[in-house]
Amino acid sequence: MMRKILSIALAIVLCLSLTRAVALTPADAAGKLHTLGLFLGEGTNRDGTPNFALDRAPTRNEAITMLIRLLGKEPEAHSGTWTTPFTDLDDWAKPYVGYAFANGLTAGTGATTFSGGETITAAQYITFVLRALGYESGVDFEWDRAWILSDNLGITDGRFGSRTVVFLRGDVAQISFDALSANFKNSNTALYIYLLDAGVFTMSAASAAGLVFDASPSPDTPPADQASDFERRVFELTNVERVNHGLDPLIWHDELASISRAHCIDMTARNYFSHNCPDGLSPFDRMSNAGITYRSAAENIASGQRTPEQVVESWMNSPGHRANILNGSYTHLGVGFHENRWTQKFIGVN
Repeated sequence: MMRKILSIALAIVLCLSLTRAVALTPADAAGKLHTLGLFLGEGTNRDGTPNFALDRAPTRNEAITMLIRLLGKEPEAHSGTWTTPFTDLDDWAKPYVGYAFANGLTAGTGATTFSGGETITAAQYITFVLRALGYESGVDFEWDRAWILSDNLGITDGRFGSRTVVFLRGDVAQISFDALSANFKNSNTALYIYLLDAGVFTMSAASAAGLVFDASPSPDTPPADQASDFERRVFELTNVERVNHGLDPLIWHDELASISRAHCIDMTARNYFSHNCPDGLSPFDRMSNAGITYRSAAENIASGQRTPEQVVESWMNSPGHRANILNGSYTHLGVGFHENRWTQKFIGVN
């Protein structure tokens, strides 16, 4: 039970730069989403490229499918057994609509109808996207004016409004791709960071899609024999934050530092960014394998920050990481650093 609670508490943060020289065309956005496995198209063109049908109006079935993919819940949708009141569902759409209905994301068009073959409006699709980010219609925005919030969030650019009549799959692609860099409601975590951490796509796919992670060495990055200076500085800054919030400082833990550094090295060597390594080992597995015992534990990771000051500031600006740093049950801390990858491992032994 403890491990389950701790796993839920684990947080992820990346320091990233998203670069776009020019606004993406619908075809560009669709291609990038396809690279991420989020936009599949319908068949192939004669040259073997995906046929995204960008000039066709999207259906409600297609919109709800895109919503489930943006949530990172497509595998769960297909593995679940869903019951809905809708009698007009296409077989292929049942997992997506079933998941959406069970989780309050759609109510259909009538008592027994979903009307999946009908086209969807800009307001309706933007509403779906905002729901994927945790916003509630009727609370955070009005569904028939959803573009007001999406414009403010940078998901849309003022092109949609009450006079919008034509809404195409190309618009779906552009809105969906731009939504990836938007943060969840009341969070500093962007949607695509969540999807990356959930394993929906890989870091290499994110890079290929234009989500550029800046993890290159810089003049601020110390050589390997000085990495321990950065690690100790992170330790000191973490304790400054704790003391400033009325908490006891943490005690340095050599074994935690060793496996934290090893995790940073492994993430760099195998080009991934996750609490779990590609072999499936969790932070708790790594601690147990090292013979470390604890009553409570957590891990923070980060990538791209060039100095201890930057990474601690990033963690303190992220609710999940901040909660770990300011958790009064933790007594010991180990810090690891390697080529702008950072790991903190906390344990409580009392």
